[in-house]
Amino acid sequence: MRPKVITVIIQILVWSGLLLLPLLLTPHEAPKAMPPMRNINPTVNILTTILPIGFYYFNYYLLIPLLFLRKKTFAYILSVIGCLAVIILFSVICSYLFNDHSGNTSRQMPPIFVHSILLFVVVLFVSLGLRMNAEWKKTEEEKAKIEKEKLNAELSYLKAQVNPHFLFNTLNVIYTLATLKSEQTAEAVMKLSKLMRYVILDAHTPFVLLEKELGYVGNFIELHRLRLANNNEIDYRISGNPQGLQIVPFILIPFVENAIKHGTSAIETMKISIEIELFENELHFTVKNNKLNTKSESQNSTGVGIENTRKRLEMIYNKKSSLQINETDKTYEVKLNLILV
Repeated sequence: MRPKVITVIIQILVWSGLLLLPLLLTPHEAPKAMPPMRNINPTVNILTTILPIGFYYFNYYLLIPLLFLRKKTFAYILSVIGCLAVIILFSVICSYLFNDHSGNTSRQMPPIFVHSILLFVVVLFVSLGLRMNAEWKKTEEEKAKIEKEKLNAELSYLKAQVNPHFLFNTLNVIYTLATLKSEQTAEAVMKLSKLMRYVILDAHTPFVLLEKELGYVGNFIELHRLRLANNNEIDYRISGNPQGLQIVPFILIPFVENAIKHGTSAIETMKISIEIELFENELHFTVKNNKLNTKSESQNSTGVGIENTRKRLEMIYNKKSSLQINETDKTYEVKLNLILV
């Protein structure tokens, strides 16, 4: 059942209870010694209850959004006082029309508007509290919607951000392999095709199968291996069963790309270790690379991709993720733990 339908049903039950309460509490034949308030005509009680109920909706849907939420406090207070005056006047009129005024009623029954005032105050604060709570929930939902749209925008940016330098180098490698008539040419083209297919077609949803994400990472590494010199070693290992698990797309690749960017050299002997361990629905991801002896400006940069990934982890996984980055003069290590769905 929808929440709005449940709310309407609850309101009907509450208002029905308030209207029937006078009939349930008032006996058919009231003894003379009964307290004065029990002698009030039930019809008067019902009529004086209907108007505060109407004020609830008037306050909830008109006064609060048009005056209170727009900081028109003085106008709101005047409107509430005006509504209270109308309800008191209506209560007094009903009292004189329907109650038996034979005898000295001034001593038998207190003014009926006391009952109306108490009910009005309750309705006022209940409607105000519920409306403010609804506005708070609406604000939170809008914030969540904005955050979701922001995440989708970042994801679209990441998907569109195919590194031109990487693509240029890969095409050059494939061209070189083709001119040498190497058997690796077809494999290189196939890996590039799979990588592009994943970026364009598969990674358009908030979550993707972990197998596809790991396949993307593997193809990414293999294509870089084709262009790197023999003094660069990339060790990529996966342990555990990824079947049935899902992960946010492109959440691992920035760390791999960062390691390859800053942990490879045409001269020095470099090694990159990439390890993924799966324990049921928990993923342990470790990337470690050597750092070049000669520092460069790009090496000292923190990396926009890493920072964006950190924000995505906080927004999507929150407490279900743990990211540690350990850096020394010679090594750079990333440890990421995720609880997957």
